[in-house]
Amino acid sequence: MLGPLEKMKILAFTDSEYTRPATVPAFPVLVNPESYAMDHAIEYNTETATGSTGSEAAFVRKNPEVFSCELHFDNTGILDGLPRPDVHVELEAFKAFLLDVESETHEPRHFMIIWGKMIFKGRVTAMNIKYKLFAADGTPIRATVELAFKGSFSDLLRLAIDNLLSPDLTHLRVIRAGDTLANLCQEIYGDTSQLMAVARANGLSSFRSLAVGSQLAFPPLQTRKV
Repeated sequence: MLGPLEKMKILAFTDSEYTRPATVPAFPVLVNPESYAMDHAIEYNTETATGSTGSEAAFVRKNPEVFSCELHFDNTGILDGLPRPDVHVELEAFKAFLLDVESETHEPRHFMIIWGKMIFKGRVTAMNIKYKLFAADGTPIRATVELAFKGSFSDLLRLAIDNLLSPDLTHLRVIRAGDTLANLCQEIYGDTSQLMAVARANGLSSFRSLAVGSQLAFPPLQTRKV
């Protein structure tokens, strides 16, 4: 038996740790997209060294994922039974939600997109509006919006999770009862000076209470350890 229809959620935050909701924290999606795309890319360096005739693809980095989808805006009333004069009001509100700069940070917002088991975190890179249906006087009453978001997260954490760093420098630890971030930093780096950097890399809003069973990444950082 099928459960109730779950709508896609687009949530906005002011910080890359996704702990502080934006001035406008969410936007309701009227119609779920028919599909979405998740693009993955790995960057290689294929430049040939001077005097060499070969060209080996040397790994550079794994680039952030790119999420894209198409959303529908329809003010004919067919979808929700609430006909309205045009789609301009909804589209302007949606554009402001996606593109406005937060007064607190003076930067565009960070977004979390949730639909079923899919959770994507990133920042909007493109918004393309196509008007599809018009009233007799030319007023648009239906439109589609093509969106693209680029994954936004710590490069250190991304590389650590993907195991692309030297194993003698990168550590993934499962938190046990009694563990503290300070003690783990002391064990791994030889001092506690990188406590805040590790907290930021893992998106921790508080480092004073670690959830037992959770996993933390301790990427390579500059330390005072000799």
